[in-house]
Amino acid sequence: MNNEPPQHPLGRKIRLLAVPIILIWLALAVVLNVFVPQLEKIAAETSVPLSPTEAPSVSGMKRIGQKFQEYDSDNLVLVTLVGDQPLGEDAHKYYDDLVRQLKQDTDDIRYVMDFWGHRFTSSGVESFDHKSAYVQAYLVGNQGGARGNKSVDSVRKIVANSKPPHGVKAYVAGQGALTADTIEAGDKSMLKMTMITVVVITIMLLFVYRSIVTVLLLLFVVFVELATSRGVIALLAAHGVIGLSTFAVNLLTALAIAAGTDYAVFRLGRYHEGRSSGMGREAAYYDTFSGVTKVIVGSGLTIVTATFCLRFTRLPYFNSLGVPCSIGLLVVMTIGLTLGPAVMTVASHFGLLDPKREFNYRRWRRLGTAIVRWPAPILASALGLAAVGAFGLAGFKPMYNERYYLPNDVSSKEAYDAVGQHFSEARLNPDLLMIETDHDLRNPTDLLVLDRVAKNLFRLPGIERVQSITRPLGPPIEHGSVAFQLSVQSAPIRDNLQYLKDRVADLMTITGDLDTMIGVLEHTYDLTRQLTDATHATVGDMRKLEDTTKEVRDHIADFDDFWRPMRNYFYWEPHCFDIPMCWSLRSLFDGLDASTNSPRTPRRWSRTSTRSTS
Repeated sequence: MNNEPPQHPLGRKIRLLAVPIILIWLALAVVLNVFVPQLEKIAAETSVPLSPTEAPSVSGMKRIGQKFQEYDSDNLVLVTLVGDQPLGEDAHKYYDDLVRQLKQDTDDIRYVMDFWGHRFTSSGVESFDHKSAYVQAYLVGNQGGARGNKSVDSVRKIVANSKPPHGVKAYVAGQGALTADTIEAGDKSMLKMTMITVVVITIMLLFVYRSIVTVLLLLFVVFVELATSRGVIALLAAHGVIGLSTFAVNLLTALAIAAGTDYAVFRLGRYHEGRSSGMGREAAYYDTFSGVTKVIVGSGLTIVTATFCLRFTRLPYFNSLGVPCSIGLLVVMTIGLTLGPAVMTVASHFGLLDPKREFNYRRWRRLGTAIVRWPAPILASALGLAAVGAFGLAGFKPMYNERYYLPNDVSSKEAYDAVGQHFSEARLNPDLLMIETDHDLRNPTDLLVLDRVAKNLFRLPGIERVQSITRPLGPPIEHGSVAFQLSVQSAPIRDNLQYLKDRVADLMTITGDLDTMIGVLEHTYDLTRQLTDATHATVGDMRKLEDTTKEVRDHIADFDDFWRPMRNYFYWEPHCFDIPMCWSLRSLFDGLDASTNSPRTPRRWSRTSTRSTS
C-alpha cells in the first residue's frame, strides 16, 4: 500500500523553480524598498483627512466658517501664551507681532481670530489669573490630511522662530496640532513596534523549534513578505491609486508580520508532523503543500475580505484601512503560497528544517480524549474562563481623547499641559453652535432670544461655559440683567429724592400763592364788571349829551343865521378892537362859529396892525 501523498501540480512547479522564485521575490522586495520611498514618507505626503466630511459636526463647522466667511476646513490650532507672571505690555507687543506673521502666511492660514489684541474682546481669551491668552488660527486643509499637517508645521515654524519676552512661552495647541502629533508619534513608534514584535516572535520560535537556522529561515520569509507588501502599497499610494493614513501603515505592518508568521508556522508545523510520522522530506513537502495551502488561502482571503469591508465605513480612521490592508495582505498571502514552499524546498534539501525533538503525540491524544469523554464540564470551564474575561469589559469606558495615548514629549501635549493650568478643557476644545435665521438678529428682541438660548444651553449636563454675543466672557454680563437695569433706573430717583421733596414743597407754596392770585383776580374781575356797567351807563349819558349838544348847536345856528347881517359889521370895522362893545360881540360870534363848526373863516387883524392902520 502506497502512503505517499499525491504531488500537487502547483507544488511540483514551485519545487522545481524554488531558487528562481526565491530570487524573484527577494529582488522585488529590494527594488520596491530602494527605488520607491518608504511607506511612512509616502503616508505623510498622501495622508487622507481623518474627519468624516459628511458628519453633522464637521459639515456644521464648515457651514459656520462659510457663513462668517472665515474658513472652510476643520483644522484649528490655538497659539497660546503662558507667562510666569500676569501678561504685560511686552507680552502684548510679542502677541501683536506673532498675529501679524500669522496673517501674512495666507498660503497655510485661512483666518486668524484676534481677540486678545482688542480691549473690548481681550477678556474672552484671557485666563482668570491673567497669565495666559490664546489666538485661534483656522488652517488650510483638514485634520490629518497631508495639506492640513503642512499648515500645522508652518504655524509651528512661525512660533519657533519668534522671540517671546522673558518669562513668556508660546505653544501650539488645538485639535489640528494634536492630530498631526498623533500621526507623527505613530510613524515614530512604527520602527520600535516592529523591532519588539520581531524579538518576541524570535524568542517564541526559538522556544518552540529549538533551532536558530529554522527561526532565521522563517524570519526571512516574514521579512520578504513585509517588505514586499509595504513596497507595493507605497508604490500605489505614490501614484495616487490609494490613500493612506498612519493607522493604515501601522495596521498593515502588524498584520503582515502576524499573517506571515502564522503562514510560516502552519507550513513548518505540518512539515514537522509529516517528518515525525516517518515521511521523507519530499513526501512531507507535498503533504504540507496540499494540506496547508487551503488553510492559508481560506485564512488569507478571510482577513483580506474583512479588511476590505472597512472600505465601506464612513469614518476615515477605518475607511483608510480597507484598501491598503487588503492589498497588502493579499501580497503576503501570495508570497506565503509561493516563497514559503520554495524556501522549504531549498532548506529541506540540506536538512535545515528537520524537527530537533520528537513530536509529543500522547499529550494531544490525552487532551482529545478528555474533550470527547467530558464535553459538558470542559465546555462549562471554557465558558467560565470566557466569562471572567467578559466581566472585565463591564466597567470598560472607552477614551476618545488622543492626549492620553501620546508620549509626554509631544509638543501639543506639552502645550495642553501648560495651558491646562490656566484654562479649562472646555475653553481649549469648544463646541460651536450657530443659529441661522432669515432676518437680521441685531435687534433687542432677537438678542433676548439668543440670551435665553445661551441660558438653556448652560443648564444642560456637561456644559461648563457658554460664550455668545450676549455673554462674551462666558458668564452673564454683570450689568446686563433686567433687575440691574431696573435698579440703575431707580438710582437717580433715589439720589434726587430730597431735591424732589424740596421741589414739592415749592409747588405747595406756589399753590398757596396761586390761591391768593385767584382771589385777587376774582376781585379784579368784579371791579372790571362794575367798570363795565359804569362805562355802559356813561355811554348812554354821552349819547344823551350828544343829542343835547346837537340841539344847542341847532339853536346857536339859528341865532347865528338871524344875527349874521349885523355881525358883518364887527368884522368890517377896522377899529373894532378899540371899541369894547364891538370887540366883545365879535368875540361872542367867534365862539359861536367855533361851536357850530362854521366853515367861514373871518379875516382878523392884530392889535398892532390895527393901530398902524389908524
